[in-house]
Amino acid sequence: MEGRLLLCLVLAVFCTQEVKADIVFLVDGSWSIGRPNFQQVRHFLSTLVSSFDVSPDHVRIGLAQYSDDSRTEFLLRTFQNNRDVLQYIARLPYKGGGTMTGKGLDFLLQEHFVEAAGSRASSGVTQIAVVITDGKSQDEVKSQAEKLKQRGIILYAIGIKNAILTQLKEIADEQNIYTVSDFSAPSQGTDRFLFVVSGSDSYLFFSAECAMATVADIVFLVDGSSSIGIDNFEEVRLFLREVVSGLDIGPDKVRVGLAQYSDEPYQEFLLKDHFDASSLLAAIERLPYRTGQTETGKAISFLLSQYFTEEAGSRARQRVPQIAVVITDGDSSDDVEEPAQQLREQGVIVFGIANETELIQIASHPPKEHVFIVKSFAELTPLKVKLQKVLCYNIIRQAVTVAGRSSAIKEGCLQTEEADIFFLIDHSRSIYPSDFKDMINFIIEFIQTFRIGPQYVRMGVVKYADLPELEFGLETYMDAENLETAVRTIQQRGGGTETGRALTFMGSLFDKAKDSRGHKVPEYLVVITDGKSSDEVKSPAEKLRSKGVTIYTIGVKEADKKELEEISGDPKRMFFVNDFDALNPIKDKVITDICSADGEVCKDLSGDLVFLIDSSGSIYPQDYEKMKDFMKFVISRSFIGRNEVHVGVLQFSSSPQPEFDLRSFFSKEDMLQAINGMQQLGGGTLTGDALTAVSQYFDSALGGRPHLQQRLVVVTDGQAQDEVRGPAEALREKGVKIYAIGVVDANTTQLLEISGSHDRMYSGRDFDALKDLESLLALQLCDPQRDCKKTERADIIFLVDGSTSISLENFKSMQKFMLSMVNQTTVGENLTRFGVLLYSNDPKMMFKLNQFKTRQEVLKAISGLKPPSGDTYTGKALKFCLQFFSAENGGRAELQVPQILMVITDGDATDRNNLVEPSEALRSKGVNIFSIGVKGANMTQLEIMAGQDKSKVFFVDNFAALEGLYKNISKELCNSTKPVCEKQQADLVFLVDQSGSIQTGDYDLMKNFTTELVKSFSIGQKLVRVGLAQFSSSFQHEFYLNQFSEDTEVSEHILEMTQTGGGTNIGLALKSIREYFETSRGSRRSEGISQNLVLITDGESQDDVEDPADDLRALGIEIFAIGIGDVHDLELLQITGTPQRLFTVQNFGSLENIKQKVLCVVMTDLRFSSTTACTIDIAMGFDISTRRVSGESLVSGHNKLQAFLPEIARYLSTVPRLCCTNSPVQSNLAYRVVNVDGRVLYDFNFEAHDEDVLRKVMALSLSESTSFNRAMLGSFREKFEAQSQAGVKVLLIFSDGLDDDIMKLEQESDLLRQSGVSALLVVALEGVRDTAQLQMVEFGRGFGYKLPLTIGMPSIGSTILKQIVSTSGVHSECFLCEQGGSGQKGYPGFPGEEGVAVSLGFPGPSGPPGLNVFERGFSRFLSRLDQQLPSGFAGPSECPAYPTELVFGLDMSDDVSAAAFETQRSALLDLLEGISIAESNCPSGARVAVVGFNQRSTRLIRFQDYHRKSQLIDAVKNVAPEKTKNKRFLGAAMRFVGQNLFKRVRAGVMVRKVAVFFSSGPTQDAKDVLTAVMEYRGLNIVPVVISLSDAPAVRAAVEVDDSGNSIFIHLENPEDLGSYLKRVKDCAICYDPCRPSVDCSFVRDQPQQVNVDLAVVVDGSREVQVDEFAGAQQLLGSVLEQLAVSPQPRRPGNLARVAVVQHGGAQAPTLEFGLQTFQNRDLMKRHLLQTMRQQGGPSLLGQTLNYTLREVLPKAGLTRRKRALLTVLATRTASADRSALRTLSLKAQCDGVAVFVLTVGRRYNQTQVEELASSPVQQHLVHLDRLGDEERGYAQRFFRVFLRSTNNRHHSEGGQTVFPGLITPLVKAKYVQHKRPSALVCLPSCWTGQVRKKKEKKKL
Repeated sequence: MEGRLLLCLVLAVFCTQEVKADIVFLVDGSWSIGRPNFQQVRHFLSTLVSSFDVSPDHVRIGLAQYSDDSRTEFLLRTFQNNRDVLQYIARLPYKGGGTMTGKGLDFLLQEHFVEAAGSRASSGVTQIAVVITDGKSQDEVKSQAEKLKQRGIILYAIGIKNAILTQLKEIADEQNIYTVSDFSAPSQGTDRFLFVVSGSDSYLFFSAECAMATVADIVFLVDGSSSIGIDNFEEVRLFLREVVSGLDIGPDKVRVGLAQYSDEPYQEFLLKDHFDASSLLAAIERLPYRTGQTETGKAISFLLSQYFTEEAGSRARQRVPQIAVVITDGDSSDDVEEPAQQLREQGVIVFGIANETELIQIASHPPKEHVFIVKSFAELTPLKVKLQKVLCYNIIRQAVTVAGRSSAIKEGCLQTEEADIFFLIDHSRSIYPSDFKDMINFIIEFIQTFRIGPQYVRMGVVKYADLPELEFGLETYMDAENLETAVRTIQQRGGGTETGRALTFMGSLFDKAKDSRGHKVPEYLVVITDGKSSDEVKSPAEKLRSKGVTIYTIGVKEADKKELEEISGDPKRMFFVNDFDALNPIKDKVITDICSADGEVCKDLSGDLVFLIDSSGSIYPQDYEKMKDFMKFVISRSFIGRNEVHVGVLQFSSSPQPEFDLRSFFSKEDMLQAINGMQQLGGGTLTGDALTAVSQYFDSALGGRPHLQQRLVVVTDGQAQDEVRGPAEALREKGVKIYAIGVVDANTTQLLEISGSHDRMYSGRDFDALKDLESLLALQLCDPQRDCKKTERADIIFLVDGSTSISLENFKSMQKFMLSMVNQTTVGENLTRFGVLLYSNDPKMMFKLNQFKTRQEVLKAISGLKPPSGDTYTGKALKFCLQFFSAENGGRAELQVPQILMVITDGDATDRNNLVEPSEALRSKGVNIFSIGVKGANMTQLEIMAGQDKSKVFFVDNFAALEGLYKNISKELCNSTKPVCEKQQADLVFLVDQSGSIQTGDYDLMKNFTTELVKSFSIGQKLVRVGLAQFSSSFQHEFYLNQFSEDTEVSEHILEMTQTGGGTNIGLALKSIREYFETSRGSRRSEGISQNLVLITDGESQDDVEDPADDLRALGIEIFAIGIGDVHDLELLQITGTPQRLFTVQNFGSLENIKQKVLCVVMTDLRFSSTTACTIDIAMGFDISTRRVSGESLVSGHNKLQAFLPEIARYLSTVPRLCCTNSPVQSNLAYRVVNVDGRVLYDFNFEAHDEDVLRKVMALSLSESTSFNRAMLGSFREKFEAQSQAGVKVLLIFSDGLDDDIMKLEQESDLLRQSGVSALLVVALEGVRDTAQLQMVEFGRGFGYKLPLTIGMPSIGSTILKQIVSTSGVHSECFLCEQGGSGQKGYPGFPGEEGVAVSLGFPGPSGPPGLNVFERGFSRFLSRLDQQLPSGFAGPSECPAYPTELVFGLDMSDDVSAAAFETQRSALLDLLEGISIAESNCPSGARVAVVGFNQRSTRLIRFQDYHRKSQLIDAVKNVAPEKTKNKRFLGAAMRFVGQNLFKRVRAGVMVRKVAVFFSSGPTQDAKDVLTAVMEYRGLNIVPVVISLSDAPAVRAAVEVDDSGNSIFIHLENPEDLGSYLKRVKDCAICYDPCRPSVDCSFVRDQPQQVNVDLAVVVDGSREVQVDEFAGAQQLLGSVLEQLAVSPQPRRPGNLARVAVVQHGGAQAPTLEFGLQTFQNRDLMKRHLLQTMRQQGGPSLLGQTLNYTLREVLPKAGLTRRKRALLTVLATRTASADRSALRTLSLKAQCDGVAVFVLTVGRRYNQTQVEELASSPVQQHLVHLDRLGDEERGYAQRFFRVFLRSTNNRHHSEGGQTVFPGLITPLVKAKYVQHKRPSALVCLPSCWTGQVRKKKEKKKL
């Protein structure tokens, strides 16, 4: 038998069980071997060892590994049997290091071939040493090998990879040398290593595909029915064992499960059961033979429910390929079609092995790639190699390649400029609803691939059964989002199948299509049907095709293939599938064919294309003809011509034979004729020689054009008999891009070596696969993902010379040039715009940029131009044209659209001296000038206009040449208009491999590549920050994100780095790099800045990568991986999580080729690239409290729930297009059932709607009741927190009534809302009496919230969906939908009201809602927008300018007269005039609520009540005044509104909140008004108080906000009401910060001037987290930013002085700086942010306060008028220190120091902090959960108002003091109890001043 294994050749005398030998393997473990090859070595050793009878008396095995040094793995005496040896080899560690082979040989001699190690040389037993190495020894080997030979030891040398033969010969004799390029392709025709033991053959096969396919879940489903027979079952067991032995088994690698079935399925072992090969193989050996009938369908359902689940070990959620292999012997006795379809729809790739064709219904599409037909079980053994190859190729293909190719297809199809596509879909009764849905999804895929628009691609749908029915035409929907929505709502009606009538109907529709466009465009019809037509189809189809309509037919199930071909007219456009779920793979073929036929992506792409065709004898003649057809098709889709694409063909077998080179033919006809005449050569397969020979085709001597794109297509059917890697690399280094196509027995490892990329490698089981590749390859050859295909977005004006020197014929050449340039762009209002200006003596604008919106209009306008004649006043024309780039003329410079001026002239400018100034003026405005000269044009003048940029200067010597010049200009134009792909800000960390497998030169290339990437970013602490670390076996820090601020510093550090060598522990590196993304290391993750990690590596990791990578991505870090050389794509995919962030190159020299692609992908936020980021998670819970009988299902006894739950789930599976999303949003549904105590009984994760899952839920067996109680809501809160990251979260409860106290449920509901859940909806089940009670716990409902939801109501599914749409709309403003994420947690509740001396105060209300995470970017957005608007631009006059939540408060106190109330109402109605009211939850207009207030507040109108302005006005008119004796409490009303009404508002970056209160006069609670103003300022609510009479205390409280955002108006004169209300409108309700009214100059944001000494105490103790301390630093920095600091702190003045003290030191407080240390806030900020370091000791707050009050504040001298102490506290103080806090707090207040406390987290003691803060507590205490951006903003704004309040005079209303700073009698009494009387001399200064010291002393 060919290719006998070396050890049988070696040990021919030993191939019996009686053999005796001592065999020691010496394995090269150096870095140069590479991990993939070392894995092959393991398998090779295992296979050899398993063939021997290892025992003390027969064969003994030893093993040593070497690199720099040598080590014993095990000795000859160590193991006594095969099993122990195999177990050790399976976990043989890869040593790593250098290559000291000579030292290794000596080690064998000294340590292994000695009696003590188990050698039996003295007994005459043969001694054998087998050396496995790559032959690159760093020491001398020959003399060491001779020593072994002299001892009688037989030496064998196996050279792997690129082994050096001369060194191998120094080790062993020539006949004992074997070289292997890789273990699946040994050299010189040896198919595989074969060894013969005891007369049986066994193969070692561990292909490179399977070496790379390291991650997959594979489940075998084995037929164990009686018809199999015990002997055949044994064949199956052997087959399984040999297939599995070729896979890389491990918990993070390939997992295998197995089920057996007959009439029942049996769980043999799950995916999670065996994580090593030995236990897995043992389980297969134990596999019992079950016997019984054959029910395959039931078994497939069993796989889906029991094996492909997370609980069973499936990793589908981690994107791990899911594969099922079904092995059976015959037809099933049950239905297999539906279960198999359900399995495939879950993303499982299904393979089938059988002797029946039934597998076609089971296997994935296409069947020929997934079905293996065997006539007998004896054929299984030869099949195993092919199955392994196919399995492993599919693992790689599904995980990596498919996503890349789909992306390329989409890129190519976007170039399809114009097309009309109709879908004709069969909706007859034979189609199941689920199948109809598959058709709908098929159409949606088309919509998402093309550019939809009236001037681009239009789509329409006709459905038919007995009669055709137009669903919608080509002109109905003009954008993708509306089109997709329309498709999703198509309904199936049923009927017969009259396809012929439907085709006839289509004729008139295509006629209308041409008329509506005004010109002919490519027209396509896609017909989908599942059966044979009942009428004739051929004739109507021919009529359609005769009109130029291209028809694609897709037949499903019972469709007639002959009829389908009659309709399409071409078998290549006819597709047949066995089930509707196979439409998805068909989709790419149809789309690719349309896009490659259109040719737009290939247009004007000149280049060289060579076919290298296998013509060996193994190819059948008919298959050879298929290869010729393949070449002819690709050529037919190419633009062939002398200046276009050139084609050459070379055949090869044992030698290469040229057919024609690149200069032979320049027409398709000649090429096709030459291909037809080709003859097959026959012979061997020397692919490497052919690759070497074809290289010269690309040289200039044979017609090659190296300056253009050069491509080679290799087609082969077998394994190369020579080495291919070297010749292929040489070609690629020349710049040739290679596409490798292998069929039949082609070696996919060699295909990858040839192509150098998975993206350019294709494999098929037979030559028919070439047909499927034709269109895809034709499209791929056009490189649809190249940087520049067309100019997508630009403003382009042609400035055309029309002087007398240009003849009419020459002017036509100019027109042709312009027409060609237009065709090189994508024209559209929001894409590329064109204008034309002709000039001679005078310039004249022919059409402006905003005049035409379609390409056809522009082309027509250019074709109609007439030259003006005259002289050539180019300078004058340049000056004239500048104005036409402005916004009023259609220019879009403000929108960052590139602006281009193309000057076309043929001669010397008449005003040659006037060119410089207008050219520079244009460039100064950002206009790029392209100078195009013809014939007599002056080159110097052309260069002047182009600004001496020669890349923008073009010259031809005649007008005919001008017509073709557009190709040269188009590339430069495209590069000049490429969209900027940078993120404005980012944190970017590089993680660079420095392991020993990287050569020194390659390491330098990698460093240079990294520095080039860095230079492409805008580096800066406020822009892109860069950090870097290296790794090998260990992690090596280089620099953090906050270390460097310039790219030069970064580059210098990188270039100075040195390589340490070592292993490749990527997992360890990923764990260690996490620190780089902490705030203390410069990360801005808490600010929402994009976090990015770029991994660069050349090898497979030696540790686990999945968990550390998941942890990083869970933090929001995007991981990008660049793999170089023999990396494992699947491992890198585990790291990145998506193929879009994975890049691979063959060698370090190729890194430069991917730089631009890496740059753009890294700097384009993939998370936000589509509306899928706007996600909705819906959880459903069930409260069915009725007593249950054991075994009852969940829905037992609830018939309506059983009937309507499936309908509800279907409705909720997709939320229709929201107001700002481009497409419907896919929902994820989850279910949970809990018992009375909240214990989870059943739980299903958030996933796309699956009817099988729902059926399982409904069938759940419950033996206990469930309850709607706090435990249930708490359980769902935990579920959302643990499982959901969605932007919108909805909880839907089906309930038979509340089972808990309503107040407790409301509290739990509030906690649920605060946790980020968007809505709680409750559906009342049958029998519920009080549905209103259920509504009391709901939240998040929109319009129609008053209507209770009941299970029996009409259209319950639709009603619930509308509520969720309403909720989603609130949470899906454009910014949010594109960026995902939810708001921060709400702030803690406000403290309760202060109690009297004998009782506790009431608890405070809940905290206000958290701010949306995108508020932080609003100011930057407004700033950018303001800069982009031209001067004087007034903008729209709509009011409000931004979406606004508007609350009005009407005073209904006892002293409000009827006239006064009417004045309020009249003012309110006047304010509503001119305000647009929100009619939906979309972010525009105002939502209005109204409250009435006196001593209590009452909701009169809610935000959700009215969405029509007329209804709202009627409601206001009908508000009746309240008759009451209650007094006015304005402060309480303001706080009520802030804490309740503004809790549930529309989310979004641009939403404003305004509250307008009408008041008849002074209030009883003036101090609460001040509290409310502080809270409003913190929450960015704008308060307005309109008082009908003077209220000085209210005025003072409102106007303490010196930012102008709080407004007080006294209506002194009713005649001035209009002007006052205008101020309210302009400066509050309709205020636009970008374009404020001149009347609103008082609204300002400038540093605050306060006469205060401010001491800040910062908690730096050990319990304070790093992020908290950094947040405190930044908070203090922002406080200083808003504070005007005294420039002369040592002199008297009225500006602030600041001191900072830190506590947490080991002994004493640390004074960071005193009141007189710094003269400006920048120095203070620098100290805070850069110098101040966390002390990290115990918390000694009392000691620190004492120090501050005694040493810091009083001793600075020249004390300011007010003193304040701000303490930022995150922990409890030490126990010994706590007792002093209360005393020190009182002392501070007695000393006139206002104490403001800000707590962070939840580790503080609430009682202590409330006692520490000054009174009133509400104005002196703020609780924050953390110190993120929003929290810091809240605290800074609140504190600003507080500081201002310390400076104001004291006002009193109703007996209450408005401003803080005074000690109350209660406080005095407390102080007296803690101090002896002699210490109380300071007390009077704490009082109001009326009592003197002596009197007080006497009194005491």
